[in-house]
Amino acid sequence: MVQFQGNPGAGGGEHIHMVTLDKTGKKSFGICIVRGEVKDSPNTKTTGIFIKGIVPDSPAHLCAKLKVGDRILSLNGKDVRNSTEQAVIDLIKEADYKIDLEIHTFDKSEESNKNDPRSNGYMQAKNKFNQEQTPNNNMGNMGTMGAGRQPTVRNDPKRNATFSASQRVKHVPTHYDEDDEDTRDMTGRIRTEAGYEIDRASAGNCKLNKQEKERDKEQEDEFGYTMAKINKRYNMMKDLRRIEFERQANIPLGIALAGHKDRQKMACFIAGVDPKGMLANVDVKPGDEIVEVNGNVLKNRCHLNATAVFKNVEGEKLVLITSRRKPNDEGMCVKPIKKFPTSSDETKFLFDQFPKARTVQVRKEGFLGIMVIYGKHVEVGNGIFVSDLREGSNAEAAGIKVGDMLLAVNQDVTLESNYDEATGLLKRAEGNVTMILLTLKSEESIKAEKEVEEKKKEEAKKEEEKPQEPATAEIKPNKKVLIEVKVDKKPLGVVVTGGKNNHVRTGCVITHIYPEGALAADNRLKIFDHICDINGVAVHCESLTTLKVHQLFHVTYEKTVNFTVYRADPPELEKFNVDFMKKSGKELGLSLTPNERGCTISDMIQGQYPEIDNKLQRGDIITKFNGDSLEGCTFPVCYALFKGANGKISMEVTRPKPTLRTEAPK
Repeated sequence: MVQFQGNPGAGGGEHIHMVTLDKTGKKSFGICIVRGEVKDSPNTKTTGIFIKGIVPDSPAHLCAKLKVGDRILSLNGKDVRNSTEQAVIDLIKEADYKIDLEIHTFDKSEESNKNDPRSNGYMQAKNKFNQEQTPNNNMGNMGTMGAGRQPTVRNDPKRNATFSASQRVKHVPTHYDEDDEDTRDMTGRIRTEAGYEIDRASAGNCKLNKQEKERDKEQEDEFGYTMAKINKRYNMMKDLRRIEFERQANIPLGIALAGHKDRQKMACFIAGVDPKGMLANVDVKPGDEIVEVNGNVLKNRCHLNATAVFKNVEGEKLVLITSRRKPNDEGMCVKPIKKFPTSSDETKFLFDQFPKARTVQVRKEGFLGIMVIYGKHVEVGNGIFVSDLREGSNAEAAGIKVGDMLLAVNQDVTLESNYDEATGLLKRAEGNVTMILLTLKSEESIKAEKEVEEKKKEEAKKEEEKPQEPATAEIKPNKKVLIEVKVDKKPLGVVVTGGKNNHVRTGCVITHIYPEGALAADNRLKIFDHICDINGVAVHCESLTTLKVHQLFHVTYEKTVNFTVYRADPPELEKFNVDFMKKSGKELGLSLTPNERGCTISDMIQGQYPEIDNKLQRGDIITKFNGDSLEGCTFPVCYALFKGANGKISMEVTRPKPTLRTEAPK
């Protein structure tokens, strides 16, 4: 809703009126403001907040009562004549959906309105061949409540005041035709006569008057460009250039982009040119501002958006419109980039992940000749797959098959792409298109291979279930295995732990194997193996004393001895710390035997230290001594550590904690 309350009593060249703007359903009120000044005469001037731009189709534009150069006297009843620009912006933000403006308009005559190119704020910047441009250095800092163009205000002979917050243009009065002013809507996109889609605001869609058309002898290209149209559209920019080149497949452009130094402004600058890139031999250099590419307007757009624009531009030909600035001109936010990273193949990992992937090159002559779908395969999961091939196409000739998985198009990986993303890559690809494909097996062949594998597993399982010869049986994890050890009256040479008066009551476990014993010669048993029975007699640690359990391994066996062994994977253990104070000259009372796990306690002398007597036992393995690991240490090293230590001692102890695997005696 827009309300207008005029002041019919105002006369002369000035007019004060009230305007109410309601932005319900709109993003903004559509006005851009700046603090500036108006020269009333050579000796007097008026300062304040002025409208410097009006957004098309906004509440400010639709009311038809606001113009560029109007001065805002008050906002919602608050006098803003002496306010700062930021203060007025804050008032507008706080106003929610409606604002009341008291407007001071200069030169309100009908004749002035007829020839004033500011008509309702939104206008095209014109540059006649007989005009000169003079910059105005009296501009204040700009603030924006809606996207708007930078207006151009002419020195009309009937205007007594010149708005100094915008650019002033001096020109020689000439005759104007009815098509001098371009009042068309500049939002959206249109197609050129050659069939290419461009922005309406592109220089290719710029309107020339009769005089300009007569002087422009250049033929329009496919995007509608001529240098006369480019100069007219961007008449406020310096050293405009049109650059054409052919884009080669699989070769990056080799440019780095940067934004504007002023964060309140958006622009797309070339920050660096890769000497090995496609643009190395083209007339571009760091500091150039890109304003258009192939009819896509980049002026007043973020440089991050420009990257997406370049990727989505179709065709091999690229046409850039650039503006070259002087080295001391304000612009790019970074220093020129001179070093570029070495180029890397972003698809290399695909061949590591899929060793059977292959590279295929297809010449695109209007079409590739393949159709793709997004689907799922039992072997690789979700992805993009070739669903059909055009008969006689280059893709068919290159060896592409229906069912192949598409892994990459040129340097773009499609592993996680959806259907639209993949088809977009194929459509935009030009010339020689490099694709990485993976030929997959059919579901029938995969099913047949699975059946063969299952049969092999069943056969292997049956083979394992067959009884093994105890003399050569291999001890396998997590199952009971019967082995026969040849001893010939030799000591077994082993330290075990377990018994009813022991900390380990659920089984008999090996904690050390002496290298001179019969078990070491057999080389099948290991530390932490659980001995379930000896010669068919179960070892019931819950009913046998520790001494009797040890005697089972210290008797003399004639020729052979049979053991039922269970090797837990992972080992069944518990760890704890023992801390005490060692007195100088007083021994620990421990007999230690080093091995790959640490130092096993082979014997103990009671009464030395209560802390050791209460917590440690024969068969425990000391794995750390005062923080130093004992795993794999030799006897001299262990002896020196224990002998030389005094004061506070801290030991980490590992003790077996087996699961009960023997039945209780009846």
